[in-house]
Amino acid sequence: MATTVDRPFDLEDLYAAPDDGNRYEVLDGALVVTPPPGPAHQTVVGELFVVLREAARSRGLRVFMAPLAWRIGPGQVPEPDLMVVSPDAVGERAIEKPPVIVVEVLSPSGKDRDLFDKRRICEQGGALWYWLVDPAGPSLTVLRLVEGRYEEEARVVGDSRYTTEDPFPVAVSPNQLLG
Repeated sequence: MATTVDRPFDLEDLYAAPDDGNRYEVLDGALVVTPPPGPAHQTVVGELFVVLREAARSRGLRVFMAPLAWRIGPGQVPEPDLMVVSPDAVGERAIEKPPVIVVEVLSPSGKDRDLFDKRRICEQGGALWYWLVDPAGPSLTVLRLVEGRYEEEARVVGDSRYTTEDPFPVAVSPNQLLG
């Protein structure tokens, strides 16, 4: 894969990336490479996938885990840890419409990117909810898109539970996600 291009990187560049165990995303036109996630990260992703999949079915929604790209537009192709989407958002090679929920599980190598860059990109892309899980806390922060901006709806830690009916009925605690 070329290291420089005369245009922003895009979905096609992700498909040209090597299958080397690293994670590739396009953020702000740049190809971003991060190391594979660790066991705590993957435990949280797996546990939350099961919780969200069961809950999202009640609304006819689907849940996907990385690696799967969300094509927002040229130069913006993040690969969130989890995405809850409507069936009509699913394209042949990527999610093509804004997800209902984007979940990022924080890890040392990407924490700032998830807290700031990807939050901004998902906000601009129109993802209705942005969930941040910090396994080190453990904590869950839930942000909701209101008039084009994310507002914090909830923050729970440890055994505290986040319970909601919107966008579908679900209850989860950070400790539950650590297995």
